[in-house]
Amino acid sequence: MLIGMSAAVVQGVMETTLDVDIWINLPPRQYMRVQQVARRVGGVVAANTVVYLDDGTPVNFIFEVDGLKSFESEAKNTERLKFHGKRIHVLKLERILKSKETVARDKDRAHIIHIRNLLRCRRATALRTKKSA
Repeated sequence: MLIGMSAAVVQGVMETTLDVDIWINLPPRQYMRVQQVARRVGGVVAANTVVYLDDGTPVNFIFEVDGLKSFESEAKNTERLKFHGKRIHVLKLERILKSKETVARDKDRAHIIHIRNLLRCRRATALRTKKSA
C-alpha cells in the first residue's frame, strides 16, 4: 500500500517528495523477501528497508506505521489510484494525516498543513455541491 507524501501527492496535495513509502504486510524480520523482489525488478538494496530503483528513486519499505491501526484494518482506508502507470492501493489522506500528526517530525509539520488545506477545500466543495443540489 502506498503511504506517506507520495500517496498524498497522488491524491492532489501540492507538495513534492523524493522517496516512495510502501507499507508491506509482513513482519519486519521478513525484509529479505521484499529485497529479493526489489532485486528481481532491478532495484539496488541500500539498507534493510531501502531500495533504489533503476531511475534513482528511493523506495522505503515500511512494516509498521505509527499512529495507525494494523495493515489489515487500514487496508479498508485505501483507494485504488494510478501511480507510475499502475493502479495500486493508496492510503487515504485522512489516515496519512493521522500518521504524520502522530510522528510529527520537522518535515511532517509542513506536510500536515498541506494535507489539512486540501481536506478543508474538499469539504468546502462538497458542502457547496450539496447545497446547490
